[in-house]
Amino acid sequence: MALKFSFNKLRTSVAGFFEMDSTKASLGATEEAVYTPQMFVARPVDAITNAAAVTRTLLTAESGTLYTVNMATVDNNVTITLPSAADSAGVYYDFCFLVDCDDDADFILKTSAAGEDFYGYQIRGAANSTLLDVPGTASTLTVDANVGQDVEGLRWSVLCDGANWHLSGYNTTAIGTANVTLATGV
Repeated sequence: MALKFSFNKLRTSVAGFFEMDSTKASLGATEEAVYTPQMFVARPVDAITNAAAVTRTLLTAESGTLYTVNMATVDNNVTITLPSAADSAGVYYDFCFLVDCDDDADFILKTSAAGEDFYGYQIRGAANSTLLDVPGTASTLTVDANVGQDVEGLRWSVLCDGANWHLSGYNTTAIGTANVTLATGV
């Protein structure tokens, strides 16, 4: 098997260099400098839009990805299915909504099987913060744009423990606007 290495990718991932000697102290007159690369590391970012109706299953290899979500197009829903929890211990994803939704554009996040559920919470941070409890009885989360389109700034983070998915999130929507709904089954 041959290994390929891209020096161009390495070059663009180096943010700078640390200059030091073996004791990590200042260099003396006769000492040789050792340059250690300071690596630039950014999370992968992927855009999800509803320019067309989307049905997508995420891969465990996409773990750590930040998904930016734009649901502004009229009437197209997006359904994202998480990978099987049994094969995904330690896998995590983040979803950040960049703009408000169209009134008929729902965003649906679901587990891959009915026995896999979401546990966690979503803070509603308008005038008086409240908490949407997600007690492990739901396998589908829906941003229901028919109820409320004010989702710019909404954020969900999901982390798998190998059996279920753990949710933490924030929503700017006013108290009493149930634009995030929970459902059982997939």
